[in-house]
Amino acid sequence: MTFAVFEVEGVAKTRPWRVRPTESDLQIQFREKKENDFILDVKVLPDRACYALSHRGIARELAAALTWELNSQVSRVKISQAKLTPLSVKIKDSVDCRRYIGRRVENVTIQLLQNEISEKLAVVGQRPINNIVNAGNFVMFDMGQPLHAFDADKVNGAIQIRRAQKDEKIITLDEKEIILTPDILIIADNEGPLAIAGIKGGQRAGVTEKTKNLILESANFNPTFIRKTAQKLNLQTDASKRFENNLSPVIAEQAIMELSALIMESSPDAKFGEIIDQYPIPESPKKIELSPVFATQKLGMKISEKEIRKILNRLNIVDGLIPPERRDLQIPEDLVEEIGRLYGYEKIPAEKLPITEKTTTINKTFYWENKIRQILIELGFSEIITSSFKPTGEMEIEKPLASDKAFLRIQLADQLIASLKLNTLNLPLLGLKKVKIFEIGKVFTKSGEETHLALNDFVEVEIILEKTLGEKIIGQTHNNILEINLDLLIEKLSTPKTWDLTKGTNLERQKKLTFKSFSLYPFIVRDIAIFVPTDITIEKLWQVIEEGIGQEKNLLTNYYLFDQYQKNDRKSLAFRLVFQAPARTLTDDEVNKIMDRISIAISQNDWQVR
Repeated sequence: MTFAVFEVEGVAKTRPWRVRPTESDLQIQFREKKENDFILDVKVLPDRACYALSHRGIARELAAALTWELNSQVSRVKISQAKLTPLSVKIKDSVDCRRYIGRRVENVTIQLLQNEISEKLAVVGQRPINNIVNAGNFVMFDMGQPLHAFDADKVNGAIQIRRAQKDEKIITLDEKEIILTPDILIIADNEGPLAIAGIKGGQRAGVTEKTKNLILESANFNPTFIRKTAQKLNLQTDASKRFENNLSPVIAEQAIMELSALIMESSPDAKFGEIIDQYPIPESPKKIELSPVFATQKLGMKISEKEIRKILNRLNIVDGLIPPERRDLQIPEDLVEEIGRLYGYEKIPAEKLPITEKTTTINKTFYWENKIRQILIELGFSEIITSSFKPTGEMEIEKPLASDKAFLRIQLADQLIASLKLNTLNLPLLGLKKVKIFEIGKVFTKSGEETHLALNDFVEVEIILEKTLGEKIIGQTHNNILEINLDLLIEKLSTPKTWDLTKGTNLERQKKLTFKSFSLYPFIVRDIAIFVPTDITIEKLWQVIEEGIGQEKNLLTNYYLFDQYQKNDRKSLAFRLVFQAPARTLTDDEVNKIMDRISIAISQNDWQVR
């Protein structure tokens, strides 16, 4: 099964969540085998990232898709709860933080262990740090729930989940100082920031080899805040990637239990305090009703109720109850999609669409825009498409992509002029005497959105358009550019009753067109005029020129005859030669040598280069 967009290199299945396929299945599904584990490259679509950015999520997918047995039994040490100082947690806004679970742990031993946990982390490209950090990372990759541990002796007062105050600062675990703003969610104590919520821990309460007491965190934050903060700070982490994809708050409780158990395994003398769970608005279990008739109608094939139930059971969906981690399942159509992909879309029979008796309505605006476009193309114009964004204008964009794209354009003429300048430089390469271009596009003024046509070299066009359309062309000229409000022009035209889409489009000719890649490197132009007897044809003369070019003919990108005249018994033929290398910058010296060889070839025929 292929998952796309987010790629996690070297994902290995964790200890308690192994599927049990045959060896042949493993060779097909997994990239390589390392001892008792199998490494799998995974790509995860955004809508499935809420559960599939974890080993358990992938294991469930494999088990459901391939009908493998899934062993979901977790064997962990049991933890006795000790009477420790109660942990105080304060959530400022339940929209920012949907759930926060914490607990105190005392008398831990911080050490770097070479054990199964560190080996598993190494397989997925994670550098082992210490037994506490390793345990948190292991559970995150296993379940998809990010976790964090603070040095409790460095925390002053209650754990606070709040927005940062203006100009507050934090030094992150990787020793970077970040100036915070009020739109950033943080974990703090009475002294200030401890961590950037859901993204990065701070150095002040970081766990070191001297740490003896911990505060464990398993939380769920607003995914939009996490994504915006990560982008703003350019601080994408494994944790932020998961939080921004809308994790279920339900899994936070199990995650802190598993983290506690792993810490107990590596630090058996540790004491664990009460779990403090701040869950302002608990999520109710989601149930989606789905009838077999509805699924059959949507898929276009009949599947028995028994088969539907079996497929949904493989996804742990029983009686319409949706697993909490499956945030992507919201409506009945989502369940139909799950049924279809596991049943096999290839089993859906192909059927012809029914013939409709309804008459197709011709879109008047679309018809005339294309009619005008076709006229211009037949007159030798090329259509361009330029950006709708400008550095200035009347309509400002709230969140521009860049400072020079902060406004919507109010006219097409400026960009057409810029395009003309660029294309004029390439006239020799294109073999054209002049550039003829046009654009049909939207402009945005205070009066509203309009469709405009802008073009150069418009004297002949005005006459032809007025004759074809039967309406006077009214527009504005700016630096020899004519700009027309097409909305006003088309409003005056009649609505066509019929439209033959193939008429005048040269479809057969277009089918024969082939694409040839062009060079991005500069070209060099050389002109050469030759006196020859009047009986020498252009083809004969060009044959001699090609002989002079020789093996470097691949450097000749274009050529054409641009001038000729006759004097007495001789005539002058002038060629323009355009040289260009496909993958490098051509030098004048190389071209000069080619032109010297052409001159020698011409002189050997008793012709004269003038």
